[in-house]
Amino acid sequence: MVLENEFSISTRETENSMILDLSGDLTKQAEEKLLQLRDWDKGLDLGKRYLILNLTNVHYMNSNGIAILIRLVRSSVRGSYQTFAYGLTSHYKKLLRMVGLTVHLMIHSTEEEILAQIADE
Repeated sequence: MVLENEFSISTRETENSMILDLSGDLTKQAEEKLLQLRDWDKGLDLGKRYLILNLTNVHYMNSNGIAILIRLVRSSVRGSYQTFAYGLTSHYKKLLRMVGLTVHLMIHSTEEEILAQIADE
């Protein structure tokens, strides 16, 4: 039985990016699933330069969830890929700006915006 707020991840890929569709609460319980999905410090699969986080179905995140995002973004710097996110509420956008996460985590409104930006790079 899957609880409504239970954290889950599904992955998709494009030619140059890995997209993580996150769902449920981004809390301490999400840490193992997300951070142990792969060794983020070693980069993404061959040819992938962008990690895109779809947060549309994440309706709650606490300080542990923000810490998980910080760890992911730090890994992206070490792994030489860029991290983007979309689907955040205005409250969480503001919160992530306040903690300085948006220095390395580019926030957009939609996946299409991100894909258009990285297509131009």
